Amino acid sequence: MTAFWFWVIVAIAFAVVEVMTVAFFAVFITIGALGAAVVSLLGFGLLVQAIVLGVLGVAGIMIARPFLVDRLHIGRPTLRSGADSMVGHQAMLLEPILGVGQPGHVKIAGELWPALTEDGSPVPANTLVVVTALRSTTLIVRPASSPSTATV
Repeated sequence: MTAFWFWVIVAIAFAVVEVMTVAFFAVFITIGALGAAVVSLLGFGLLVQAIVLGVLGVAGIMIARPFLVDRLHIGRPTLRSGADSMVGHQAMLLEPILGVGQPGHVKIAGELWPALTEDGSPVPANTLVVVTALRSTTLIVRPASSPSTATV
């Protein structure tokens, strides 16, 4: 029974590591250690227990981990906050963009922001624009393709 308890302790230790890291590596070592504990109860030797640990751990990491990472972490849109949250919003250009290095101004979220176009093209005042990026404290905008209510 000592091998059984060894594998249970290994499983608990790796379960704690997984809870602390949520990297989906240690969970498969935990499963492998539990498998090795079951195999030890069935009377198999240490070599078979180690093989079960290795097979379950490696198979989980190679097969199940990519699926779990894809479903639970990767691919979700990043939550934008602060000034970055303005990207995608529409605003009315209050002062014209005259060209490269000559920003106009938009009022968005109750604040006045300098605005330029990506290519430096001029845009007249009172044009509805969409914020496409943020560079330092300047919004990069493009004229909106269809009329919509501006965020002021």
